[in-house]
Amino acid sequence: TVTSLSHAEFRTAVERFYDQAASGLQIDPAWRQQMIDAATPDLPDHPTPAQIDAWTELQAMLADTSYVDAAKAGMAQMWDGAFDAAAYAAASDATFARVHEAIAAGQAPQSETGRVIAQDWLAQSAAAMKRTPDAAFLDWQLSQYRTHHARSARYQDLMAILRGDDAASHTGDAWRWIVEAMGHHLGHSS
Repeated sequence: TVTSLSHAEFRTAVERFYDQAASGLQIDPAWRQQMIDAATPDLPDHPTPAQIDAWTELQAMLADTSYVDAAKAGMAQMWDGAFDAAAYAAASDATFARVHEAIAAGQAPQSETGRVIAQDWLAQSAAAMKRTPDAAFLDWQLSQYRTHHARSARYQDLMAILRGDDAASHTGDAWRWIVEAMGHHLGHSS
Protein backbone atom coordinates (compact mmCIF):
# COMPACT_ATOMS: atom_id res chain seq x y z
CA THR A 1 0.00 0.00 0.00
CA VAL A 2 2.81 2.42 0.74
CA THR A 3 4.39 1.99 -2.68
CA SER A 4 1.04 2.68 -4.34
CA LEU A 5 0.99 6.13 -2.77
CA SER A 6 2.11 8.39 -5.58
CA HIS A 7 4.44 11.34 -5.43
CA ALA A 8 1.48 13.59 -6.27
CA GLU A 9 -0.50 12.22 -3.33
CA PHE A 10 2.39 12.81 -0.95
CA ARG A 11 2.84 16.32 -2.30
CA THR A 12 -0.86 16.90 -1.62
CA ALA A 13 -0.31 15.77 1.98
CA VAL A 14 2.60 18.22 2.35
CA GLU A 15 0.54 21.04 0.81
CA ARG A 16 -2.36 20.24 3.17
CA PHE A 17 0.06 20.33 6.13
CA TYR A 18 1.33 23.79 5.14
CA ASP A 19 -2.20 25.03 4.40
CA GLN A 20 -3.30 23.97 7.89
CA ALA A 21 -0.17 25.27 9.61
CA ALA A 22 -0.34 28.61 7.78
CA SER A 23 -4.09 29.06 8.08
CA GLY A 24 -4.90 32.68 8.92
CA LEU A 25 -1.28 33.83 8.57
CA GLN A 26 0.15 36.17 5.93
CA ILE A 27 2.87 33.83 4.64
CA ASP A 28 4.92 34.65 1.56
CA PRO A 29 3.72 32.35 -1.26
CA ALA A 30 7.27 31.87 -2.58
CA TRP A 31 8.46 30.77 0.88
CA ARG A 32 5.50 28.39 1.20
CA GLN A 33 6.30 26.86 -2.19
CA GLN A 34 9.97 26.48 -1.29
CA MET A 35 9.04 24.71 1.96
CA ILE A 36 6.65 22.37 0.14
CA ASP A 37 9.28 21.53 -2.47
CA ALA A 38 11.90 20.87 0.22
CA ALA A 39 9.51 18.74 2.30
CA THR A 40 8.24 16.53 -0.55
CA PRO A 41 10.27 13.35 -0.87
CA ASP A 42 10.41 10.87 -3.73
CA LEU A 43 9.82 7.22 -2.94
CA PRO A 44 12.24 5.25 -5.14
CA ASP A 45 10.80 2.85 -7.72
CA HIS A 46 12.21 -0.10 -5.76
CA PRO A 47 12.26 1.07 -2.14
CA THR A 48 14.09 -0.75 0.60
CA PRO A 49 12.20 -1.74 3.75
CA ALA A 50 13.85 1.20 5.53
CA GLN A 51 12.64 3.58 2.81
CA ILE A 52 9.09 2.22 3.08
CA ASP A 53 9.24 2.68 6.87
CA ALA A 54 10.54 6.25 6.41
CA TRP A 55 7.78 7.02 3.89
CA THR A 56 5.14 5.71 6.29
CA GLU A 57 6.55 7.68 9.23
CA LEU A 58 6.65 10.88 7.18
CA GLN A 59 2.99 10.41 6.23
CA ALA A 60 2.08 9.92 9.88
CA MET A 61 4.00 13.06 10.89
CA LEU A 62 2.17 15.16 8.31
CA ALA A 63 -1.19 13.90 9.56
CA ASP A 64 -0.37 14.45 13.24
CA THR A 65 -2.50 17.36 14.46
CA SER A 66 -0.04 18.13 17.27
CA TYR A 67 2.70 18.58 14.64
CA VAL A 68 0.44 20.86 12.61
CA ASP A 69 -0.43 22.87 15.74
CA ALA A 70 3.24 23.22 16.74
CA ALA A 71 4.18 24.33 13.22
CA LYS A 72 1.32 26.84 13.21
CA ALA A 73 2.43 28.29 16.55
CA GLY A 74 6.00 28.63 15.31
CA MET A 75 4.92 30.22 12.03
CA ALA A 76 2.64 32.67 13.83
CA GLN A 77 5.59 33.92 15.87
CA MET A 78 7.64 34.46 12.72
CA TRP A 79 5.04 35.65 10.21
CA ASP A 80 3.81 38.60 12.23
CA GLY A 81 3.94 41.11 9.39
CA ALA A 82 7.55 42.12 9.99
CA PHE A 83 9.31 38.91 8.90
CA ASP A 84 11.62 39.26 5.87
CA ALA A 85 11.76 35.72 4.46
CA ALA A 86 14.49 36.53 1.92
CA ALA A 87 16.77 38.08 4.55
CA TYR A 88 16.15 35.16 6.91
CA ALA A 89 16.90 32.61 4.17
CA ALA A 90 20.10 34.42 3.21
CA ALA A 91 21.20 34.60 6.85
CA SER A 92 20.37 30.91 7.38
CA ASP A 93 22.23 29.79 4.27
CA ALA A 94 25.31 31.84 5.15
CA THR A 95 25.26 30.71 8.78
CA PHE A 96 24.83 27.03 7.93
CA ALA A 97 27.72 27.25 5.45
CA ARG A 98 29.94 28.75 8.15
CA VAL A 99 28.82 26.17 10.72
CA HIS A 100 29.47 23.27 8.34
CA GLU A 101 32.96 24.68 7.67
CA ALA A 102 33.59 25.00 11.41
CA ILE A 103 32.40 21.43 12.05
CA ALA A 104 34.57 20.12 9.19
CA ALA A 105 37.55 21.98 10.67
CA GLY A 106 36.89 20.43 14.08
CA GLN A 107 36.00 23.73 15.74
CA ALA A 108 33.73 23.41 18.74
CA PRO A 109 30.77 25.69 19.40
CA GLN A 110 32.74 27.02 22.41
CA SER A 111 35.55 28.26 20.12
CA GLU A 112 36.14 31.84 19.06
CA THR A 113 34.63 30.88 15.69
CA GLY A 114 31.55 29.71 17.58
CA ARG A 115 31.29 33.05 19.35
CA VAL A 116 31.50 35.02 16.10
CA ILE A 117 28.99 32.82 14.28
CA ALA A 118 26.57 32.88 17.23
CA GLN A 119 26.68 36.68 17.45
CA ASP A 120 26.28 37.08 13.70
CA TRP A 121 23.36 34.63 13.54
CA LEU A 122 21.57 36.30 16.43
CA ALA A 123 21.98 39.74 14.82
CA GLN A 124 21.05 38.65 11.29
CA SER A 125 18.04 36.55 12.30
CA ALA A 126 16.79 39.35 14.56
CA ALA A 127 17.15 41.86 11.71
CA ALA A 128 15.16 39.55 9.39
CA MET A 129 12.42 39.39 12.00
CA LYS A 130 12.60 43.13 12.84
CA ARG A 131 13.48 42.28 16.42
CA THR A 132 16.25 43.35 18.76
CA PRO A 133 19.09 40.83 19.18
CA ASP A 134 18.83 40.94 22.96
CA ALA A 135 18.46 38.36 25.74
CA ALA A 136 14.71 38.04 25.13
CA PHE A 137 15.28 37.23 21.44
CA LEU A 138 18.04 34.77 22.35
CA ASP A 139 15.70 33.07 24.83
CA TRP A 140 13.04 32.89 22.11
CA GLN A 141 15.54 31.33 19.66
CA LEU A 142 16.62 28.71 22.20
CA SER A 143 12.99 27.98 23.08
CA GLN A 144 12.12 27.49 19.41
CA TYR A 145 14.99 25.03 19.08
CA ARG A 146 13.88 23.05 22.14
CA THR A 147 10.27 23.00 20.94
CA HIS A 148 10.77 22.12 17.27
CA HIS A 149 14.19 20.56 16.80
CA ALA A 150 13.45 16.91 17.54
CA ARG A 151 10.61 16.63 15.02
CA SER A 152 12.35 18.75 12.42
CA ALA A 153 15.54 16.70 12.73
CA ARG A 154 13.56 13.45 12.48
CA TYR A 155 11.82 14.70 9.32
CA GLN A 156 15.22 15.50 7.79
CA ASP A 157 16.57 12.08 8.84
CA LEU A 158 13.63 10.37 7.13
CA MET A 159 14.13 12.44 3.98
CA ALA A 160 17.79 11.38 3.96
CA ILE A 161 16.75 7.72 4.18
CA LEU A 162 14.43 8.19 1.20
CA ARG A 163 17.24 9.81 -0.80
CA GLY A 164 19.60 7.00 0.16
CA ASP A 165 21.84 9.41 2.07
CA ASP A 166 23.35 8.92 5.48
CA ALA A 167 20.44 9.21 7.91
CA ALA A 168 22.32 11.69 10.10
CA SER A 169 20.75 15.10 9.76
CA HIS A 170 23.41 17.56 8.67
CA THR A 171 20.95 20.41 9.17
CA GLY A 172 20.20 19.04 12.63
CA ASP A 173 23.91 18.92 13.40
CA ALA A 174 24.32 22.54 12.30
CA TRP A 175 21.37 23.66 14.42
CA ARG A 176 22.72 21.83 17.46
CA TRP A 177 26.12 23.47 16.92
CA ILE A 178 24.78 27.03 16.56
CA VAL A 179 22.41 26.64 19.50
CA GLU A 180 25.23 25.35 21.68
CA ALA A 181 27.40 28.25 20.54
CA MET A 182 24.67 30.78 21.34
CA GLY A 183 24.03 29.22 24.74
CA HIS A 184 27.72 29.14 25.62
CA HIS A 185 28.86 32.52 24.33
CA LEU A 186 25.79 34.62 24.87
CA GLY A 187 25.33 33.68 28.50
CA HIS A 188 22.42 31.26 28.42
CA SER A 189 22.30 27.50 28.60
CA SER A 190 20.80 25.58 25.68
